[in-house]
Amino acid sequence: MKSNTKEKNNNPKKNAGFYIALALCITAIGGAAWTTYSSVLDYQTPKEESSAQSEGSKPKDKPTDKTVSGLEYSKPESKTESSEKTTNTILESSEESSEVSIEESSSESSEISQENENKFIKPIDGKIIKGYSPENPVYSKTMGDWRVHEGIDITADDGEKVRAYSDGIVKKVYNDELLGYSIEIEHNNGITMIYSGLSPTILVKEGESVSCGDYIGAVFTIPSEIMDEVHLHLTAKKDGKLIDAQAVLEKNA
Repeated sequence: MKSNTKEKNNNPKKNAGFYIALALCITAIGGAAWTTYSSVLDYQTPKEESSAQSEGSKPKDKPTDKTVSGLEYSKPESKTESSEKTTNTILESSEESSEVSIEESSSESSEISQENENKFIKPIDGKIIKGYSPENPVYSKTMGDWRVHEGIDITADDGEKVRAYSDGIVKKVYNDELLGYSIEIEHNNGITMIYSGLSPTILVKEGESVSCGDYIGAVFTIPSEIMDEVHLHLTAKKDGKLIDAQAVLEKNA
């Protein structure tokens, strides 16, 4: 019995088959292990790359109105918003300027208008040689008698131009037998002035508007006072009644 067993164990063919089978098993196991390892690598690598790509393509959070790296960050305005704001600012500025301009223009016009209404000047530069005397007669060298003097006489050079005392409307242009060529102007302050002793060349017409200081005629002669110095005879009325022209000039001119 023992001899048979030994023979079996010492059989070289059988031993070689065993080792070959063992080698094949080891090879198969190694191949399976390598395949499994490669599969694991292939499975993990795409995920990591995909994750990296996903993280790279993922948009970064937009900065908000908070500090970034220690600096204050503010969201930039879009061109449209900036343009609209600029346009609105320009329009508002233009409107304000326009409103201010209109207010200033209106105020200036009002002031000028008021200035013109309250502006008066002397019709001629000279001294008064005969005053207003509607009740007490004064002697007339030319007429050789005593008579009332309803106006005032202001000395002037022959041909000297006469100015409108204030703004007004020319009511009459006529030739008076005693006082010569005359112009009656109703002024804006309610005073009517009659400029007498003018030359036939009158510079205004009836119904015409005049402004303060406009030339209306020139000094000439006064038939009833021709013996006196060359002068302008000026008469003043208010509400159709005679008043002292000298007092009017001293008050307003």
